[in-house]
Amino acid sequence: MIEQALLFASLPDDPVKKPRSIVDVGCGIGGSSRYIARKYGAECHGITLSPVQAERDQAQAAAQRLADKVSFQVVDALDQPFQDGKFDLVWSMESGEHMPDKLKFVS
Repeated sequence: MIEQALLFASLPDDPVKKPRSIVDVGCGIGGSSRYIARKYGAECHGITLSPVQAERDQAQAAAQRLADKVSFQVVDALDQPFQDGKFDLVWSMESGEHMPDKLKFVS
C-alpha cells in the first residue's frame, strides 16, 4: 500500500530528486515512517497523539537500526511545531479521517 501511494504521488527514485526530510502526520505505529526512511535514506519525523505509540515506534526504529533516521514524538497534527517548508514530503496514511478540522489538517 505504501508503494502504491508513493507511485500515485509520483515520488522519484532519482537520488537527486528523492525526498530527504519527511514528516509522517498521524504516524500510528510508525510503519510508514520506517519504510519510507529506509527506501529513500531520508530523515523521517513521525508525529502522534499517543505517548505509548511514540515510545513503541522509537523502540522499533532502534531495533531496525533506523534510530539515526527516524524519530517519533507526541505532537498535535493540527498544532505542529515545525517551520513551513521544513519537509520535502508530508505523509499521512489513514489519519486524516480522525482530524476534527479537515481544512486545517490539509493546510
